[in-house]
Amino acid sequence: MRLANEMGLVIVSLMLLVGAQAQHGGRFAQAPFLPFSSGSVFPSSGRISGNSDPCRPSPCGPNTSCSTTRNGIAQCRCLDDFVPDGNTINGCKPQCTSDNDCPDDYNCRSTKCQRVCQAGACGINADCDARDHRARCTCPRGYQGQPESRCTKTPPAREPIHHEPVDPCLPNPCGTNADCTVRGERPVCTCPIGHEGDPITNCRRGECIEARDCAGHLTCQKLRCIDPCNIPNICGRDAECQTRNHQPICSCGLRMVGDPFVSCRRFDPAELCSPSPCGRNTNCKVRNDRAVCSCIDNYLGDPLTGCHPECVSDSECPSRMACSNNRCVNPCIGACGEGALCDVIQGRARCSCPEFYQGNPQSRCYPECTAHDDCPSYQACYQLQCVDPCEGACGQGAECKVENHKPICFCPKGYTGHPFESCRPFTKEDLCRDNPCGTGADCTPGFDRDGNDRPVCTCPRGFIGNPIVSCQKGECERHTDCRDHQACYAYTCQNPCYTDLGSVCGDNAECTVKNNQPVCSCPPGYDGNPLQSCSPRRG
Repeated sequence: MRLANEMGLVIVSLMLLVGAQAQHGGRFAQAPFLPFSSGSVFPSSGRISGNSDPCRPSPCGPNTSCSTTRNGIAQCRCLDDFVPDGNTINGCKPQCTSDNDCPDDYNCRSTKCQRVCQAGACGINADCDARDHRARCTCPRGYQGQPESRCTKTPPAREPIHHEPVDPCLPNPCGTNADCTVRGERPVCTCPIGHEGDPITNCRRGECIEARDCAGHLTCQKLRCIDPCNIPNICGRDAECQTRNHQPICSCGLRMVGDPFVSCRRFDPAELCSPSPCGRNTNCKVRNDRAVCSCIDNYLGDPLTGCHPECVSDSECPSRMACSNNRCVNPCIGACGEGALCDVIQGRARCSCPEFYQGNPQSRCYPECTAHDDCPSYQACYQLQCVDPCEGACGQGAECKVENHKPICFCPKGYTGHPFESCRPFTKEDLCRDNPCGTGADCTPGFDRDGNDRPVCTCPRGFIGNPIVSCQKGECERHTDCRDHQACYAYTCQNPCYTDLGSVCGDNAECTVKNNQPVCSCPPGYDGNPLQSCSPRRG
């Protein structure tokens, strides 16, 4: 009952607001119909707007989205899980914030009122009774167990029961499709959710329970799917009605104005300038069904509030400006030569060439250069002059040379460092200062084949790999680090019987590994030195 009352209040507040908007020139709105309406229509202005977007700025309230209908009307809709706060022009609010906002057999879940006794509320075979927004789960007569999880049939007693209690719902005294529940040893017949009729005789399944059960944009009313636009007098005279999201939307059609809940009439563009919405000293003209305001000649200002002359004397103009024909103008326009500077002194233009420029300010001022290519290759263009780019470009002890107008700083031979900061004599320690070797490798100063100093990269003991790239920990350092049938060579566990050149034993000899060492022997039927060669035994 509480939810129904709140629904009615939403409808009344929406109707009052629409009426207030109609009295103040509002021409579009949404028909008040259902309590959970999620959309309203609202124009951006009282007149037909040409190419302007009625949703910018948005006329909708918080928690809404604005979209434009095919008639160019702003349509306000509530976001998911929100309902109008009176109407969507004011904004939208959650359907509920606590259980007290919902009927007794509903509770508040994620800002929506949902039935308490729905699938899964109680255990298997249990009965559900909603009270104070909570599910009361009980096992029916003849069942036992935890009603929140499962009720099982009560096993028959070992001793015969002479006075078995009578189930008032067996046989079922209710009508077709009706539910029978026991309260105080009396049967109570009710129609299930989504059904209607007399539970004593017959319950019939309705077409719908809520609006989303209906196809298209039809809405649910009294378990029936209806077109809300077919409700008599839902919209005003000559108004159009369309359904959106199961809601009726009333609006005045193309080139029509008025209150869509009262009446609509054809729009006359001449009304836009009669009376004129513009200010004083302005002109009003109708263009593309819009009133366009403009100031009269030689007047400035906001044509919506009023226009005025910019000036009547020089004193009313900003500095460096003069008054001419009620307008402040710049006396420097066209007074000086190309590239010259102009300064206004006592209303007169004074011309001069900029710093580093050459020429006559009355005719033309020009720089010595504007790009490096305007200067010789050993010079560069700085501050519009050709200068030596090496001056102050390099660090202490560095040398500089110019190539293609650019200074190139470098440390002399036998020196190192940052040529833009300072250069110092080169030492052998500099070879490994920034460690040019790979990850995990060691760097030591050395010499190349020509006797020149160079860094030497090596992997540490127990590591393998390319020291220029990276060194990784080897598998072993001693034979005992490997399994019995392997030995440690180059920090890797390998079969000691074979090398890159082949077997370590002689021809036709066999090799076995014992205690990480290769053992050579001649096979049965063969004689000889197994380290050199084995031959078949004679006779």
